[in-house]
Amino acid sequence: MHRKLLMLALLFCGCGTTISYTPIASMGDDAEARPASEVDVFLSGPPDRPYRDVGLLEAEQTTDLSLDDTREMLRKVRREAGALGCDAIFLKGAGSKAEPMAGIDFRNTDSVKTLTATCIRYTRTARGVAQRERR
Repeated sequence: MHRKLLMLALLFCGCGTTISYTPIASMGDDAEARPASEVDVFLSGPPDRPYRDVGLLEAEQTTDLSLDDTREMLRKVRREAGALGCDAIFLKGAGSKAEPMAGIDFRNTDSVKTLTATCIRYTRTARGVAQRERR
């Protein structure tokens, strides 16, 4: 029984995604948390409406054993962006980075997925347009 619990704990330990946020400008006094579904996502280019870049969101699989795929990582970035008060995110890159296997043997490396996105706040005029478009 103890062996099964240990195996289960090892399976789920460290198998997710870490999201970090680096602010580069003030969010503004009117920034409010919002549901992830209200955070616009831009992939091929930034929005056409006026906006400001306010921060950088970085997502990284916790280990190479992470069960989070790109879709799940993007969902978590979007959720964090909403909690911070971002109106939108512009996904700037998706990639991978080599990591020492379990931090022990530097000859064997595994890679973890990474996502980088800009946190965007629309200017006041553009924010009103975005809210009307959602209705």
